Amino acid sequence: MMSVFGGCCESKCKKRKQSENLLAGVPKFPLLRALRFTKELSMEEFKSLEELTEMDEKHNLMGAICGSVPSLEKMHKYLSQELLNDEAPDEIKGQFNVAKNMALYSYYFYALAPEVHLKIYTVIEHALRLRVNPKKRMMFKALINHAVSQRWINDAGFRHIDNPSPDNEWCKSMVEVMPSLRNSKAHGSSMLVGDCLHHISSCADFVNQLFPASKTRNNSSKKDA
Repeated sequence: MMSVFGGCCESKCKKRKQSENLLAGVPKFPLLRALRFTKELSMEEFKSLEELTEMDEKHNLMGAICGSVPSLEKMHKYLSQELLNDEAPDEIKGQFNVAKNMALYSYYFYALAPEVHLKIYTVIEHALRLRVNPKKRMMFKALINHAVSQRWINDAGFRHIDNPSPDNEWCKSMVEVMPSLRNSKAHGSSMLVGDCLHHISSCADFVNQLFPASKTRNNSSKKDA
């Protein structure tokens, strides 16, 4: 038993040393450092029991590159504020919560973030399919295009867009971009991208536009505020 525990600690120290050596040789430019880092450490290892409840070491390494390390409490607070409208179907709310829980657990497993991205795309596609209710099967791209053409989604409905275009340029670009991004995740990739909280927020904005809050509830909320 002693040799098993000793082996776990030795393996952990070895991984940290390996990561430090990688960082020592990468470029100083943050983006290049991040890309080199994620490529070099793309092969995951099975976690030991003692590692399951610790922040993934990759967060510390990325923090050395980007200047910040995630806080589990702050991640939970952020995700708690991302809510879908009451009008959204329960099955979409449930799957959105699955994505939020996955995003939260990326604190312990960095490589879970890309899986959150893929989950977000499936939630959006599912929500589109329920909203469009097509008589014949429509692909993801066609569903997004329909939502954009019907102006169910608008640039102004996304919080991350500071200067929304009246012509919905960002939403129109998503007709091509989003299916491509979804396919890149679904068909396999070794690239690790740690940020997934922004994807959760964008998903909430997308779905809430498909199932907008009733005017009665909006007016009530304004009075309460």
